[in-house]
Amino acid sequence: MELNIIKQLVKRLAWLGYTAFEISAIVRDAIGDDEIGDGICPVKAGRVISHLRRYEQLGAEYLLTYSK
Repeated sequence: MELNIIKQLVKRLAWLGYTAFEISAIVRDAIGDDEIGDGICPVKAGRVISHLRRYEQLGAEYLLTYSK
């Protein structure tokens, strides 16, 4: 379940213009590692989801502000 949420958030971040390197850095900042797989523990998954959502919000606000 969490892995699907993470995948969707990564897709949204890519659509917002984040590069793969930037997304990896966000994940690394959240859990200290940029590898996410089926065996990720719920605590780490929660941290990753929280970080990705925060950056998604920042990216959306940036687009809204500067796309006019």
